[in-house]
Amino acid sequence: MSIKALFRKEWKQSWVLLTMITLLFIFLYPMRTFLGLNDWRERVNDPYFYPQYEVPAIFGVSMTAMMILIFLVLLAVQFLGTERNTRRHDFAFALPFKRRTMFFVKWLFGVGTVTVAMLVTFTIAYAVIMGSEFAIYLDGNQFWDMFLSPWLGYIAMYSFTLFIGTITGEMVSQIVLTFIFTIFPIGFIALLANFISTHTGSFPENLDIFFFQQFVWPIYNFAGMTAADAGLNLWIPAVAIVLFLTVGAWLYERNPSEYNGEFLLFKRLEPLFRIGIITCFSLFGGMIVAGLVPFTLSEGTKIIFYWLGFFLFLVLSFFFTKRLFAMNITVKGK
Repeated sequence: MSIKALFRKEWKQSWVLLTMITLLFIFLYPMRTFLGLNDWRERVNDPYFYPQYEVPAIFGVSMTAMMILIFLVLLAVQFLGTERNTRRHDFAFALPFKRRTMFFVKWLFGVGTVTVAMLVTFTIAYAVIMGSEFAIYLDGNQFWDMFLSPWLGYIAMYSFTLFIGTITGEMVSQIVLTFIFTIFPIGFIALLANFISTHTGSFPENLDIFFFQQFVWPIYNFAGMTAADAGLNLWIPAVAIVLFLTVGAWLYERNPSEYNGEFLLFKRLEPLFRIGIITCFSLFGGMIVAGLVPFTLSEGTKIIFYWLGFFLFLVLSFFFTKRLFAMNITVKGK
């Protein structure tokens, strides 16, 4: 069977999301630029108009970028999680294609759409400004400097969601774990820092929070106009993309289909996830309950309440994970 049949299959189930992502890029760059030009020309004599900041910012932070990230996550969920929920996954594995090839095709659909749509729309927006009277305000803001950081952020987020989809058995767990592990580097460090500061009375100085921020992939979409402005290392998402793609393809080849619909596909990971979920929820419970203690009370009282919250959430999370790993969600359909 020709590889074109596989592309047609993936296109048929993803064209709506791919179209939405493309339209969002059109609004994010060209439409936003045209609207910005009209606004700048009307405000050119306004003393509160600072074009040296507002013109480059047209390529910066936007809620539309957040929408693109959401649709990329949904696309990855459509390709993996939804297939398992509806049992279309069994049909896909019956096709005469290697699983690795199928995974790469899914990855290429998302990455190709983002790359082409962003490159075209970003170039149009950049060219429009460079051809206007506001071109001078882009001096020092190089094209590739502003392009690479958000582009890598989108690709890393999509690759990461696909990777999560190779260890989860259905779409809900893929979405939940994608969200949890996206914020995990910062979230866990915050919980750990709170634990230390509660028991020592001071924040740990050697804990470099900014370093762990670089493993939160949406940071690269909202860090500013260039990665250099935010002090980001672009090698981190670049290496992560290769890692997620390689490991994801390797796991996809070994997915046990008999566990479709369950929280995790690989049962050997359950003890690790149980320990992680219970530990994080316990630390979170301790932070919440200790935060209710008035400042007028002693540090010893705060520590006692911290451990009360810790053990309360430990028990609750224990029963929660027991139910979580026992669930099986499938959707009957054609």
